[in-house]
Amino acid sequence: MKKKNRKVLGIGLLSGTKVVVVDENLKSFLREKGYGEEHDSKQILSLIEALYLVEKNKLIVSDGKKTFNFEDLLKKGNEIEDNFYAKYLVYKDLRERGLLVRTGFKFGSDFRVYPRGVRVGSGHSSHLVHVIPEEYKCSFPELARAVRLAQHVNKEMIFAIVDEEGDVIYYKISKLKNFE
Repeated sequence: MKKKNRKVLGIGLLSGTKVVVVDENLKSFLREKGYGEEHDSKQILSLIEALYLVEKNKLIVSDGKKTFNFEDLLKKGNEIEDNFYAKYLVYKDLRERGLLVRTGFKFGSDFRVYPRGVRVGSGHSSHLVHVIPEEYKCSFPELARAVRLAQHVNKEMIFAIVDEEGDVIYYKISKLKNFE
């Protein structure tokens, strides 16, 4: 059975590394679904959020001269941010699992993830997610710092490993409190 294309909800304007939405109906939808941040009566989306909404046919992104399709935005993201496509794959996977996903920048991770059913502003995130390629190598002190930071802010640390086929595998790393 073929999926019906859902109606595009509106246009966002590409401004540097963000997409700005001013249309009231679209802003309302985005806020309700946990996309972007409200700033000066605008809804500001990250490139990853905008890319996801473009793929889902919910948003058109333009810079005023050119309309950006999925591939255009992906290319722009890859130029601006290391590991962008892998981060996008993890973002998409988490969103499609019904989870609310926000930036984890202030916690030193790629994303913060809220439990299913939590709305923006009504609860706290439960996990920090750091996206890494499968060939990534790190030291035990680096792992320990990430886990310590997550626990300090009452969250669990998840490493999302994206393999070369684009599959995502999640590993939860935590501190063992008592060993007996």
